[in-house]
Amino acid sequence: DLVGICELPSYAVLSHHISHGRPVECHHKYAIAILIDQDWKTSEASYGNDWISGAQSYIGYSTSGFIAHILADYIRGLGYPALASYSNSYQVAVPPILLWAGLGEMSRIGDCVVNPFLGPRFKAAVVTTDLPLVIDKPIDFGLQDFCSKCKKCARECPSSALSFGEKEY
Repeated sequence: DLVGICELPSYAVLSHHISHGRPVECHHKYAIAILIDQDWKTSEASYGNDWISGAQSYIGYSTSGFIAHILADYIRGLGYPALASYSNSYQVAVPPILLWAGLGEMSRIGDCVVNPFLGPRFKAAVVTTDLPLVIDKPIDFGLQDFCSKCKKCARECPSSALSFGEKEY
């Protein structure tokens, strides 16, 4: 649903693969971030801890992974290296890539990136590559200012893990 491109920050490359533990070897220059909207239809019918919510989440993850694989295959067909990173096969930390690729801002709720159109309701995949690309820039759509005033996440947090004070880093 949305795509952004950035230079791949070295700190975003994981040291070890999350699913099998082997070291990650990725020295690509660029990252292509892919966002898939989870959609509201089943979210509105779900209360969050049922099979509908889990199924909707998995559809988003699998769709983003499917697109990442197709894109990586296409880039390799052009003669450039490319690696699909998705779902339980992430080889990169996604939040910093989403930020550098201009797809959102950090929220007050942990490592969650919020997109100006989708909010936090998306699943992401990343393709890393050396294909020469034009990079996007980080965005500021006013989330930090809004979060400093709203505090709904702090009011609604069942464990009171989010403070009403200033954002803590």
